[in-house]
Parts: sequence; structure tokens; C-alpha cells
Amino acid sequence: MNGVEDRGRAPIVALHERSGTWGRQLRPRLSKVRARWFETRTTAELLAAVAARASPVVLVEAGADPERALRDLAALSETGSAPLVLFLDPWDDRPETLRLAGELGATLATTSKAMTPPEVADLIGRWIALAARAQTREGWSRPIPADPAREPDEWIDAVVAEAVAAMES
Repeated sequence: MNGVEDRGRAPIVALHERSGTWGRQLRPRLSKVRARWFETRTTAELLAAVAARASPVVLVEAGADPERALRDLAALSETGSAPLVLFLDPWDDRPETLRLAGELGATLATTSKAMTPPEVADLIGRWIALAARAQTREGWSRPIPADPAREPDEWIDAVVAEAVAAMES
């Protein structure tokens, strides 16, 4: 398999948050894990990131407007894929939000205060491995083509990881 095809078949991780905080916390901790990362802010970006993927890994942060995050989660559940979704609410006093997130398809719904960034990274890392196995088993994920218009910081990590892997083998 060539590098472009291999990159297209890597499990995807979609970080759906408004602030970018989880991207800054997780990418360095999981830099050695083979995955394509997408940071999304809108429903359309989220749905595009998971389109035609058998088992994407998704982190949804509720933020100040849990209704918007729950609507995005509902839209995600209608994609036909089987996402592994971590729904994080930054507030401890909204148990109804967590209950609804579970009903709408979140694999795990909890407060972000209940899990430290290293714990979230460990969970996402395990889910990436599960997603890779599911993707192989299901066999229907469509490769994601390279987008030459992206900023270098969106694709450079994948290129460096491929170069390191090639040198090690």
C-alpha cells in the first residue's frame, strides 16, 4: 500500500469543539498513534470529517451551549457509521445533558472535570485501535484524499510520521 492510500485508510479522530483545547491536549499525547485528525467547529465540518468512515472516533465538547452540541451528536448518529463518541460537558451541574448525549449515541458521556487530559488521551488511544480493527473488519471506509489546499500544520504530522515509519522499517 502506498503512503497516500495508507494515510487515507488510517482511523480518523474528529475533535468537535469550539475552543481547540482538546486538540492541543490530545495531539501531542497521541502523536505516535496512526490516525487522521480533524478539528471541527460546525455540524457540516463534523459530518464531512466522518463521511464514509466505518468507525470514526469523535470527541464532542458541549461547551456553553449544550443544545447545539446535542444537535450535532444527533446528526452524527444519522451518518450510517458506527462512531465511538466521547461527549464531554465542562459543567458538573447538567446531568440531563449527559443523559441526552447517551440517548443520542454517545459511547461515553461525562463531565470534562471527571477525566484528566491524560485519561482522555488513553481512552481515545484505545478507541483509535478499536476503530482500526473495525475499519479492517467492515472494509467499507472510503480513503480520504489529500487536500493540497490545507495549511501545512494540518498535514505535516502525517508526512513526518510516514517518514519515521519508513526509516524504522
